[in-house]
Amino acid sequence: MKKIKYLEGLRGIAAFAVLLGHLGIFFFIPFYEIRLFAVINNAFFLPYFIKAIIIHIVILFTNGELAVWIFWLLSSYVLSIAFFKAGRPHKNALLVYPLKRYIRLLIPVFFSIFFAYLLLSFGLMYHQKVALSFNPPNLTINSLYNFKPDLLEVIWSAFFTTFFNYTRATSYNTVLWTIQAEFLGSIFIFAMFRIIGKNAKRFIIYSLIAIILVIINMLPLLAFVIGYALCDYDFSTTGNTIIFSLKKMEIFIQQYKLLFFASTVLLILFGRGIMNFMKISPDMGLLIVGAFVLYCCLRNEYYQKILSAKLPYWLGEISFSLYLIHVPIFCSFACFIVFHYNSLEGKIVASVSSILLTLLLSIFYARYIDKKAVAISHKIGNYFKKES
Repeated sequence: MKKIKYLEGLRGIAAFAVLLGHLGIFFFIPFYEIRLFAVINNAFFLPYFIKAIIIHIVILFTNGELAVWIFWLLSSYVLSIAFFKAGRPHKNALLVYPLKRYIRLLIPVFFSIFFAYLLLSFGLMYHQKVALSFNPPNLTINSLYNFKPDLLEVIWSAFFTTFFNYTRATSYNTVLWTIQAEFLGSIFIFAMFRIIGKNAKRFIIYSLIAIILVIINMLPLLAFVIGYALCDYDFSTTGNTIIFSLKKMEIFIQQYKLLFFASTVLLILFGRGIMNFMKISPDMGLLIVGAFVLYCCLRNEYYQKILSAKLPYWLGEISFSLYLIHVPIFCSFACFIVFHYNSLEGKIVASVSSILLTLLLSIFYARYIDKKAVAISHKIGNYFKKES
């Protein structure tokens, strides 16, 4: 399936936000939350509203948690396109699609774990030394890799633990906490399509499923249901009068593209504050804002033009690779620099150089591991389709 450029761009921006957010956790929480904001607030020539916008832009583009919810929503939406374009589920879908998805995720996950294992085995992780040198000590990064490297554990972690029983304390890569939800969410929407299909009452069923997931607090799974339902809404024809009325209202709103863009940008920037004001739980708030971001990108050409630009699209092409390998690079390369030059200048050099190194290695990782994983998963899926 041909990639949708602006959705790929959104994925790329989200992945880079995770990288910046983790960089903040490692080195710059006092810097970007205190010093930078103090500089902005002391800029007397700027109106208060402009200062607030600048600060919220910084917060938005370092909000790794929001980015993860956008990943899940995007994955669900993009995966579901193939279902609704195909028109009907393959008779062996509950075997073929989960197997393809498992292989597609397993290969890049395994190599990211093995990469961290090699760094840890050769004593190249400096994060704990750096963590203890801060005042106060950075307990978040000090808690990483508090175990001895074990090759059998690497294999078990890649093939099973990451997908079915993720444990942060024994993880070789802390970003892998999202993969379990990613995989199980994918299986859930595969099952939904196989069981519900084009049932005339399916949007009522989606609503009931969503209510149940809220009640039992399975919000990551709810993100996949929302992405799936939104894809169905966009790609499937239905005689539902409510859906017809919503689409008619959207056509009217889309006449005011610039107004829609400007107003929704402000809502996204101040989304966290709005959710807090409405006393919505943090995870539910992130899900709502993430779903709103995806909806706006799907509906407005200004978002689409920005996200289809070369840089966001390129980041999107390497986004999964960038996501998988940046923490081991921060724990080793970046912390090595800070350990020897523990100053503001040293942190800046470590941050910039580690970002560049991560981008460079992500290019190779995407080409030789991630894309190979996609190709292999397709071959395996096609084989089982033929066999069935």
